[in-house]
Amino acid sequence: MEKTSRRTREFTPGEIAAWRARSQRLWGEKWRSPLEAFAHLGAVQSQEYHPSKLTPAMRTAPADGAFAPASAVDALIEDGTVVRTHVLRTTWHTVPATDLRMMLSATADRTLRVLGSMTRGLGLDEPTLARCDEILAEGTARGRHLTRDEAAAELAAAGIEGATGQRLGHILMHAEFTAAICSGAPKGKQQTYANFDERVPAGRIGREDAIRELARRFYASRGPATLKDFTRWASLTVADAKAAIGDLDLESIEIDGRICYLEGEAPAPREDGLPVVDFVQGFDEMMCSYTDTRDWVIHSSIPRSAFPERPRFNSAILLDGQIIGHWKATVRAKKVQIDSYRLRGFTAAEIAAMRRGADRLRAWYGKDEMELGLDHA
Repeated sequence: MEKTSRRTREFTPGEIAAWRARSQRLWGEKWRSPLEAFAHLGAVQSQEYHPSKLTPAMRTAPADGAFAPASAVDALIEDGTVVRTHVLRTTWHTVPATDLRMMLSATADRTLRVLGSMTRGLGLDEPTLARCDEILAEGTARGRHLTRDEAAAELAAAGIEGATGQRLGHILMHAEFTAAICSGAPKGKQQTYANFDERVPAGRIGREDAIRELARRFYASRGPATLKDFTRWASLTVADAKAAIGDLDLESIEIDGRICYLEGEAPAPREDGLPVVDFVQGFDEMMCSYTDTRDWVIHSSIPRSAFPERPRFNSAILLDGQIIGHWKATVRAKKVQIDSYRLRGFTAAEIAAMRRGADRLRAWYGKDEMELGLDHA
């Protein structure tokens, strides 16, 4: 039976963003290792491999107080503690290997139906895809980790024609959703594919239990968030999501006419009152987790119509937890150049916060020097 907490006051979009930043551990108490950050978030959207490592790194505070280094995330991917694969939606995510079976149990059937409509246009049918799954599972058995080109060669050698380009991508994605393969240890800068059962710990979990656990993880790490935020993040039906939420001991609160679910209480306002600027990757969970409540993600000082469909840079600048611009880093021999574009000018305090955020980014890139461009609309 779901609980509903009594609303004592209205929440502004900025207060909701700050609450979510605390829930995600972007602000406040950090995790001790990137693995703990991955486990808390459940899944980190990872279209671009190197930038995606910034998401767990920013939520981790090693002894020196800086972001966890990229090498710490690389090590987890290298040894298979986390895997970068297609799960939840037809996109890349990095997840703890111990959680992958749970996530596939919850979402694979529905995502495969979505994928099916895409693959039919490429001349791929279910018998062909099932055969490809078998070939790839066998090709990666006994510890063989195949690059994309090597996987294509395995398919061609087994008589699968036209396994190139977009068709190959769909074949590989299908094999990931059917638990035939997942990511292996990288070869240089190339991702590889490994045998799923050799890479992922054994275990079985029923679909209802899996959806319930996925819902618990989502609202504990991303609340307050709506039902539709969760269904769109996890590719679930409203009925399945409602059933899971009903079984969990979640708080619910009405914000701006929308029911949001969460664990815990609203955090106290920051004592120093200073602005906070975070430079996050373009697919950070502060943005990608909230398609239904995206209007709370965009900075409240900027009209939604002012946000371009295609921003100048991919990665995002968050001011007090909300998007207000975008950035790009160019790493040079001795310094990192950070180009930025904001949708409005900043106050002196906001500029100071921006420089602090950029300096944390400089340290993560391992450079002693930084050049920060301050361009705005």
